Amino acid sequence: MIRSLLVVIYLASILFAREVEATFENSNFTLLAPLDSKGNKELLNYNRFRLTGHIRDENWFVTAITDIENYIGKEHINSTSYKSASSISSDTHFSTQSNTNSYNDGEYYAQLYRMYAGYANEKHRISFGIQKVSMGVGRIWNPTDLFNPKNPLALEPDEVFGAFSLFYTYSPSELSEITIVGAKRADKSFKYAGRIKGYLEFLDVALNIIDAKDATMVGYELEGELFESSIELRSEGGWFDDKLLNQQYFQGLIGADYAFINSLILTGEWLYTSKIFKEEFMIKPSGTPNNLVSAHNYFGLNLAYQFDSLLFGSLSSIVNIDDGSSYITPVVNYSFNDDTVIKIGTMLYRGKNGSEFGDYRQTYYLNINVTF
Repeated sequence: MIRSLLVVIYLASILFAREVEATFENSNFTLLAPLDSKGNKELLNYNRFRLTGHIRDENWFVTAITDIENYIGKEHINSTSYKSASSISSDTHFSTQSNTNSYNDGEYYAQLYRMYAGYANEKHRISFGIQKVSMGVGRIWNPTDLFNPKNPLALEPDEVFGAFSLFYTYSPSELSEITIVGAKRADKSFKYAGRIKGYLEFLDVALNIIDAKDATMVGYELEGELFESSIELRSEGGWFDDKLLNQQYFQGLIGADYAFINSLILTGEWLYTSKIFKEEFMIKPSGTPNNLVSAHNYFGLNLAYQFDSLLFGSLSSIVNIDDGSSYITPVVNYSFNDDTVIKIGTMLYRGKNGSEFGDYRQTYYLNINVTF
């Protein structure tokens, strides 16, 4: 019912809109991925066709993003890891995905990725629907984001489910804002958040509060430049009460960015967690599942370099400081034009047997992205 209502609002708004923009994007991944713990690999093809629509009429706006996702690779689709990943769904009280349809060696389904409408002017912004609720200032991790948590180990960390929410921001001045969020979840309960942000002399400061029946958080954000050195410093963290696990802990990060004059961009982050969670906690229901980690300390690093107007490369790494294991992903992007990009990358894991990353197997992939 809710999905049908959102679609009707979206289609009706097209008739009255002054500005309509639509883009089509096809992203195809061919992966040589692990099939089991013994090191056997299989080729898997994953294709996502995405339609994005933006509608604007003065201060009013509507955005809709829909996907058709297709996976090919019979053995991989039947593997335990794939079925486990496929069982994860959006935390909304209605399904955002269609039924999965199988054929020969593959399967496909449609997904309502985003659909929201709203109003914005100089002081107020309000939006309602399936949208991303962004919190935190981290580049690699975002421990204070309990709405749209991303997985830095994923192939596409920024591809996250939306929250069915009402999002309101009030800006008393150009340097301050107050945000209130309410989201309805899969079990029909609500998750609420409040955020106050302001600029204090040389840095931005924010206080975040999240409350839900399974978890609460009191968090902070700090971001600013180090003595006009062009080094951007940031920190975010939160005190969490996971009510399902009956565990309280702190998790936070300190990070920095620096852009060299030769177009090299360096980003680093240190993530600290006061309490670690071993396997017995990982398999239990949790109010903060994406924040549960098996080490107190992690370090993340990203190097990005623009070789020329067409060729771009990056190298990202996450190190478990406690056990010495690591995850490394070098990627090279080549742009044929503004609409076609080819990406070649690997996901490499290093460490002793029994360490966090030591038992993972390497993955290699080719991504072709076309926008039209």
